[in-house]
Amino acid sequence: MDEVFINQEADPYVLEVDGTLDLAALQLQPGTIVINSKKGLVDVQTSKTKRTFADIQQKVLHDTTAGSMANPLHISGAPIAGLDTGDSKLDQILSLLKAKTNPKARPISEVGSAEADSVLLELGFLQDDGNEVDPIVVPAGLSMCHSFDYSQFPSEDDGTPALLQHHQQQLSGFEVQFGRSQFQMYDIHHRKDLKLTLPSGVSYIGGLDGVAAPWGLAKAGAVSEMRIAYEHKQSIAQKQAHQEANPQYYEGKVSKSGGEDTIFVGRRKGQSIVALLAACAINSYPVLLDLTDGLTHHLLQLTGTRLVSWTDLTPQQAYFKQAQWLAKPNATQRQNTLDSIPEDDALPLKKMRIYRPEAMALAQLSPELLEDLSSAEKVARAYHVLDSVADFASPLPMPDAVAAWYG
Repeated sequence: MDEVFINQEADPYVLEVDGTLDLAALQLQPGTIVINSKKGLVDVQTSKTKRTFADIQQKVLHDTTAGSMANPLHISGAPIAGLDTGDSKLDQILSLLKAKTNPKARPISEVGSAEADSVLLELGFLQDDGNEVDPIVVPAGLSMCHSFDYSQFPSEDDGTPALLQHHQQQLSGFEVQFGRSQFQMYDIHHRKDLKLTLPSGVSYIGGLDGVAAPWGLAKAGAVSEMRIAYEHKQSIAQKQAHQEANPQYYEGKVSKSGGEDTIFVGRRKGQSIVALLAACAINSYPVLLDLTDGLTHHLLQLTGTRLVSWTDLTPQQAYFKQAQWLAKPNATQRQNTLDSIPEDDALPLKKMRIYRPEAMALAQLSPELLEDLSSAEKVARAYHVLDSVADFASPLPMPDAVAAWYG
């Protein structure tokens, strides 16, 4: 059993802002905590992270002097498994911070072109017209590519598995290999793995429809190892064609006609740009993004300090460029290091990594800010930051006993 004596006037576990006692900073299993011989105070499933001294005095101990200098609280309990005392606690808490992000994140799907342009300026990226600076010219005699009829499907999500298979078929015509030790198409349209927090504090969250990545990964792993990211958007004409060909499907349903066509403007452009920026923040390899309705393709790439966009491409141009991209050195290898990637390709990855949500939270716990604090004060500060950041689903594990405080 670990124990500590705490008084309200002078202790790192007392938050001066609101006078609450940060019980989680003690790193004791909630169900084992005893305060001044009172057992069973904290319910593992429903307790909050903090309790005020007044609450403890009046409702728990029935002693208004508890927590004073003369009568400090005597708190004991079983340590949380896997968490040590001292500075190692801080390392554990920093790991937990990586599972946290901003609760006010905006959906990437709602970002317009003007907002995306502002984001690029804030991050220091210039925009290049790829059709002008590096036009895609397909040599004669290569395999012919085909378009995809998205009007066969009632929605983008319904058609995504078939469109991903279509991408694979077209790339195979350019000798891109799929299968063991090569590449695989992953359908991730239900996931929300893309998270980005700007220096201004604005945060975004969203996902992609699919990715091409090395073979054999779980979907969560494919998100951080993507080589090509796919955004699928049905055009207005495709949606209307499906409605006209399948009137029975829409009986009793609210029509969703209207909106934007699949051209590189408006939310189509904005979503694609911010999605690419967020993808580069979590990837170990450069990413090429393809925004397509199956007929027309728009490709985006970050290189150096530039965003290069190729718009209004034919399937032949788009898949030829993608095949070249997948032929890059180490493209089938996992967990590439940045020094194994050409400098212009690696620079955007380095630049974007500091804008992952957990990186912004971790900045509050930089060594410079903590150097004058004691070990206990560092832990208290870290838990305060952890508690102030809302939780999104994350692949990083959190000990059950700690999760009970933040659930």
